[in-house]
Amino acid sequence: MNVLFDENTIDWAEESSRSAFTKSLAIVASINPDVIMMVADLGRAMRAHFFYEIFPDRFVQCGIAENNMIGMAGGLASCGKIPFAATFAPFAALRACEFIRDAAAYPELNVKIVGTDGGPVMGTLGPTHYGIEDMGVMRAIPQVTVLSPSDGPDILEAVRAAAETDGAFYIRLTGKSAKQIYARSGKTDIKKAVEITDGDDATIIATGAAVGHALGAAEILKKEGVSAGVVNIRCIKPVDAAAIAVAARKTGRVITVEEHTVVGGLGSAVAEAMAESGAGRLLRLGMPDRFDATVAPYADMLERYGLTPGLIAKSVREFLKKQN
Repeated sequence: MNVLFDENTIDWAEESSRSAFTKSLAIVASINPDVIMMVADLGRAMRAHFFYEIFPDRFVQCGIAENNMIGMAGGLASCGKIPFAATFAPFAALRACEFIRDAAAYPELNVKIVGTDGGPVMGTLGPTHYGIEDMGVMRAIPQVTVLSPSDGPDILEAVRAAAETDGAFYIRLTGKSAKQIYARSGKTDIKKAVEITDGDDATIIATGAAVGHALGAAEILKKEGVSAGVVNIRCIKPVDAAAIAVAARKTGRVITVEEHTVVGGLGSAVAEAMAESGAGRLLRLGMPDRFDATVAPYADMLERYGLTPGLIAKSVREFLKKQN
């Protein structure tokens, strides 16, 4: 079966996180015949046609039934298939949570859950569609690996790693057209953190689309004479505690940035690693631990929660002043 595109011809900068995922899954499926795509009514939203048009016999439309989708995925996995069950992050991590625990993680089945539109990207649809607790929920379930890729090539890496590794995975996608960080897929260990830029004054540790925001903040700070390194955490669980400890010891001051509540996600994982290593001071930037009835476009939501490059730079600047 020939794929209509490959990783070397895709213009990742033009892809949404949804289409980057579906094209990545098709690339991986062209190599592994056991890979299956499943959706819960949201085929059009998931850009599923990129997969369905190539592999119509390996596509399952489950309807508005997220729990059943995960149960079916568990059944397929028990028969040797590798199902990727995709839906919006709040529906995947919250509505189907018990089924992920009991039909995927507990029986140690090879089920891959993909939660798209994590964070406030669907701000125009209101709080019920904000995927702001999903990493915390998935981190709490034993035997689930939690991945949070930053851009198109990173998404391909996450999909490839999930397909090649036994066990339950949760892949979180954020942003719309995320800032492209990498030219192409690196085929590296997705569980390892990546230092994108070096810094002496502070380290910004980010995940998902927030990596792009962090890089923008580092550029602003550089012009002000502040040297801030940026580290991309692609794997939230198990988190690369060794890399976090190295970064914390180097600068002594760490700032986490995520499109998630400051409870349970990247900030919490980094705090745990730093507490165990006894290194550095920490500032967590993310969404507050409260429900917010704001309905607004994605860009406005990032502004509201201080997650734009300029506002991240401001928070870093204020944090450094307090530590001096």
